Amino acid sequence: MVVPPSPYKAAWRRLAWPAFLACAAFASVALGAGCAGTPPCERNSDCVAGYCRAGECREDCVDAALDCPTGGVCNGVGKCDYGPGASGVSATATGSGGASTVTTGVGGATPGSSTTGSSTSSTGGAGSGELATCGGDGDCGAEFACRETTVGGAKRCIRACSSTAECPAGARCIDRGGKYCFGGDVGRYCTSPAVCNFACLLGQKYCTDACATGADCPNGFGCMPVGSPPVKVCVKAAAYCEGGSAADCIAPAACDLSPNLIIGGCTLSCDSASDCPRRAAPLPAWSCDGLCRRPAGVYGSLPGGYTPVEYHCDANLQPVALCNDAQHIDFDKFIVPQLPAVDCNSNQTTPGIAGDACVDSCRYQGGCGYGYGCVGVGGVGSERIGLCLPSGAGEPGATCAKHRDCAFAYCQSGKCSRDCTVDGLCTGGLACVNVAGPAVEGKSFRRCE
Repeated sequence: MVVPPSPYKAAWRRLAWPAFLACAAFASVALGAGCAGTPPCERNSDCVAGYCRAGECREDCVDAALDCPTGGVCNGVGKCDYGPGASGVSATATGSGGASTVTTGVGGATPGSSTTGSSTSSTGGAGSGELATCGGDGDCGAEFACRETTVGGAKRCIRACSSTAECPAGARCIDRGGKYCFGGDVGRYCTSPAVCNFACLLGQKYCTDACATGADCPNGFGCMPVGSPPVKVCVKAAAYCEGGSAADCIAPAACDLSPNLIIGGCTLSCDSASDCPRRAAPLPAWSCDGLCRRPAGVYGSLPGGYTPVEYHCDANLQPVALCNDAQHIDFDKFIVPQLPAVDCNSNQTTPGIAGDACVDSCRYQGGCGYGYGCVGVGGVGSERIGLCLPSGAGEPGATCAKHRDCAFAYCQSGKCSRDCTVDGLCTGGLACVNVAGPAVEGKSFRRCE
């Protein structure tokens, strides 16, 4: 069971002083002046390896095949990067650190165009149904087309659509040489639209998608107009920011230093709370005062998948996770790890044990960010909730040892499955069956067996 920390009962005396925020690091976030053990730098050339950010030398990748998303290269300063891609339509918005551009792939290369010819092989079988893997259109039923669900990703039989409401859970209706139910890739690293299904936020270097409200976006992302003319897209809030410096945030959003936060995080402008990120239904919601604000009981901004979790103390001197959704888990063991011993008087946060990672709750409508699937295997009290679990390559029915072995992020009794609660879809000859126990989002939980 994944249970968020109880809301604190007294006013929090902020630890997020400018001195702490100016030198804080993800690996061990400093809460006071001076970051012991951190090599100081002002520019990339000060670093023996990697690049300089916030006074620290950092290196995100060494081997692109292991460290970067599909199609990425590890550039000269240890960042995942992509070469020039297809031309796109761009719009520019004012960003906190300068101009920030949304670039869409419209008019660019069409990802996942069907493959024909003798070299094509099918893993789904002729006439396969929706979501089955495929090599070309001939492998799919007449009502489906064979497309890459994300750029460079697996090809599946997917349907044409006019709106996302017509698509399976986790898919989005996107026009790329025709409107189809492509997979979600919000949050994927990008430097051009070529790697994104819909658009790339060039200033912040992640893929995004169109939205009407925050409910259309993964948890950790809200919905905000960006560009000129403005387009409402999913904007990341689950991002650390330093001392009010919001280089990874998008204006008119800001670095949120609300009193309930121990470390600051990006936020976004809003007209109402409906624009803000959406947690699983039983959890306290974000609010809006012109900017989206995290609820009490959330103390940090570390995104889902961040590991090991960083901890500090709440106003009751109880250790709390500094995750954007206030929850943590060991994805592979699928347990909630024990909290570390935390010195509440320390000027540094304390990392959790190996394998302890931040985890986001999710709703089926918004789904999860790139590389994760929304699966109804979490719980708050007596209610079942969705959790964003890392996905892998195993198709339903394949042998698995953990959730990340499976394409739909769900391993059940040693076999890959899929949460079919919303759409009833299964592949590999499996059937969508009801599972006893609490409902999720008011629906009986179902999975492929």
